[in-house]
Amino acid sequence: MAAWWRRRAGRGSASGRSRAAELDELVRAAYEEGRPIPEELAAEAAVAGDVRAMTVYGIGLGNRGAVKEAEEWLRRARAAGDPMAALALGTLFMDRGEFDAAERYFRPVAETGHVGARQALVELRALRAAAARHAPPPSRPAERTERTERTERAERAEPAGSPNPSTVSRPPGEGPPGDGTSASAPPADSPVEWAARQLLLHPDDNGHPHVLMAMAVLQAHEGEVARARACFAAALASGDPEVLFWVSRIHVAQDGLHGAREHIRRAADAGHTASRHTMGVLLTEEGDTAGAERYYRLAAADGHTDSYVNLGVLLRQRGDLDGAETYYRKAVEAGDAGGMNNLGNLLRQRGDLAGAERWWREAAAAGDTDALVSCGAVLAERGDWAGAEPLWRRAAEAGHAGARLNLVQALVRTGRMEEAERWLRSVDLDAAATAAAASASTAPPSAPAAGPPDSGPPDGPDLAAVADWLSGPARAGDADARAALDLLNGASDGH
Repeated sequence: MAAWWRRRAGRGSASGRSRAAELDELVRAAYEEGRPIPEELAAEAAVAGDVRAMTVYGIGLGNRGAVKEAEEWLRRARAAGDPMAALALGTLFMDRGEFDAAERYFRPVAETGHVGARQALVELRALRAAAARHAPPPSRPAERTERTERTERAERAEPAGSPNPSTVSRPPGEGPPGDGTSASAPPADSPVEWAARQLLLHPDDNGHPHVLMAMAVLQAHEGEVARARACFAAALASGDPEVLFWVSRIHVAQDGLHGAREHIRRAADAGHTASRHTMGVLLTEEGDTAGAERYYRLAAADGHTDSYVNLGVLLRQRGDLDGAETYYRKAVEAGDAGGMNNLGNLLRQRGDLAGAERWWREAAAAGDTDALVSCGAVLAERGDWAGAEPLWRRAAEAGHAGARLNLVQALVRTGRMEEAERWLRSVDLDAAATAAAASASTAPPSAPAAGPPDSGPPDGPDLAAVADWLSGPARAGDADARAALDLLNGASDGH
């Protein structure tokens, strides 16, 4: 509520108009346009029975802390049918946490189609939800953290003979409008609460693209489909990058990532950072590495960490190790564990095993599963299988296929055949599930369940399957695999 009072200065006649006409004009301007009016004149007009003045006077009293007197004047104006008085009363109650009382004032006005009352109801819902979560009400968008999961895009981890040389890149984040590294992050709250946040951010700009989008959400929630479409169209016509991003998320939810490609491209070309990264991913999958590089560089210039990683992967695959290292180090500076792991892989490729091991350890400490596999492989190369096993087990329990294979070998070496066979079966089951999911949908498969599959005890360990798996590296001259195979054959002979 605006503070419409001002201290009274000297007044003269206004071109011969009567004092009553001048007072009426001052009240009208204060009520309709929010212009300041001297307190004593607002009080004079209110006492004389002007309903608009009662509202203006009541709001002014509330703004200077005379709440009881403010309520009296606002109740009189509301009883006379003034909608602004009802909104002002509702606001007084909402500000002191009496949400049910506030709604009783807002609701009747909102049902007449009053936009301000509808906005007040949205804010009220957001405040109620925040109070229910014992959290402060939303006053600004959450900082966007692009929630992504790593996708392996390289060769399978080696069973044990050397550190895992795989390099990972990042897929696009998914989510509805909201929250996603900016105001567009996929929200933790409901769409209605997100809309309330936008209205709180832009209280005096009904034409702002984010307000139009918020009103579309609100009106759709209220069942006003035609109004929602009109607001949505106006928001879309603005060309605002955030709005285009939200629209692309809607199409992703309906049509999948590839089906929403053109909407994502529009948002990317309008300057939306996360959409630029997503276009880079899509173009990489399509084989257009030049186009992917362009979008990754644009997103990286905006500080998008996942684009640092993916651009590094693309440059390394091209053979530009210096360029790849530059972007991996940018990701490392941002604290990204995947960037640390990839930097370790690159340094290993350069022959700097000490440097590689340092960054694998850093990434493993941050929970990166690829780095856990690589650190374990380094220990195994030195003969420390006991030290390698817990690292591989952690990664295996997180669903890492290469870690599961390495863990199988560690278990076989110590004669734990039944557990080794269960882990080996889990790799086969995951591969089958991934293939089935890929053939049924373009969506990424769900992460495998942690730990060996608990489908009941097998009839006995499938030693033949384990031996078959070990025979490949053994024939290639892997001494560790040969020793494990000899141990397995000895256990088999004992059955």
